[in-house]
Amino acid sequence: MQRIAYISFYLLLISCDLIDEDPPGAPFGLKGYFTMTNDQARIHLSWEKPPSDDIDEYHIFRSMDQGMSFEILDKVSYPVHDYEDTSIVWLENIYYKIRAIDRSTNVGNFSDSIFIFCYKPSGNWEVQDHDSLFLCIDPTSYSTPEMFRLVLDQPLVAIGDTAGIMDFPEMILDTNYWISTGWMYYTYSVLEVSEDSTSYDTVTYANTVAPEYCTIVLSDPEGGSITFDSENYDTIVLKHTQTACNGDSLFP
Repeated sequence: MQRIAYISFYLLLISCDLIDEDPPGAPFGLKGYFTMTNDQARIHLSWEKPPSDDIDEYHIFRSMDQGMSFEILDKVSYPVHDYEDTSIVWLENIYYKIRAIDRSTNVGNFSDSIFIFCYKPSGNWEVQDHDSLFLCIDPTSYSTPEMFRLVLDQPLVAIGDTAGIMDFPEMILDTNYWISTGWMYYTYSVLEVSEDSTSYDTVTYANTVAPEYCTIVLSDPEGGSITFDSENYDTIVLKHTQTACNGDSLFP
């Protein structure tokens, strides 16, 4: 009987030694970026596995108050090591950090935190002072349409009245400064007296004005612009609509 008691005590000691109380290390290499893929704004996160053999899941924490306080956002099971957050806010700085949990439910230390600014110029930009006219910036190439036409509406009611058309070939934005340069081709129509002087004709003049060198700037989320080096034309003001090029809202 005494021998059985010794064996039981010995087995208990062995089982205690086998209990895992060591938490996993902190995930490292946490990085992320804001994107508008699939016509929805999102933040994509990814990280590297800590040097632990029994990771069970990762807990993702988020802060919406400049990193002052974090709340758990979601969990993903190992071996997944990326995550997409779609519940984000336009023009917000959003902070993230993650930690690992092992199969013994030991909680590891947090990774370093990062913050992501929720802005890229892709999607629809409204052309101010022009009804229902939008300039689409492709979310993959960050380019304007192959040809964008801006009609400068003006009623032709008196001799000499002019209405213009601006054609902008594709412009690709620099992804560091969200700026691009290109050429604008101007066509205009003028109300003139007919050749027989008995009526009026609308005469269109194309390729008679030299192309205008222009710059599109979308680095400021509060408003973009198209300016012309010669200053012969007024600045065109743009405002982001928070919609995709197909018109769908980019945010929940």
